[in-house]
Amino acid sequence: MRRFRGLWLACLAVLLSGCATTAKYEQMLSAWVGSSELDLYRTWGPPNNQYEAAGSKFVSFMRQGQMWVPGTAPSYQTIFTGNSAFTQAVGGSPAYNISLTCQTTFEIRQEKVVGSRWQGNNCTAK
Repeated sequence: MRRFRGLWLACLAVLLSGCATTAKYEQMLSAWVGSSELDLYRTWGPPNNQYEAAGSKFVSFMRQGQMWVPGTAPSYQTIFTGNSAFTQAVGGSPAYNISLTCQTTFEIRQEKVVGSRWQGNNCTAK
């Protein structure tokens, strides 16, 4: 029973910590509109890429990572036929790696942030 109590408390802690979502990421990016270009660089660091078009400067920041997902062990099924026993693995999955990316681009006019966009599978905020 104590084992389940610990599991329950761990689940509760995860639920209370809040989830990172793309909606919260967009909200965080919206807060940058009107900020100075200098404040953006002070917080985000130097951009990975930048270009100019139609009177605007576009600066991009890239975040990359990896997430390792461990495999699961199979269960085993033994079938008895006469004097012989045959054991067969059932289910299970191999481990795999997921690449995580987030590219965020800010549009800057007259040294002020006027907009942003993002793309990738890891653009989330709490």
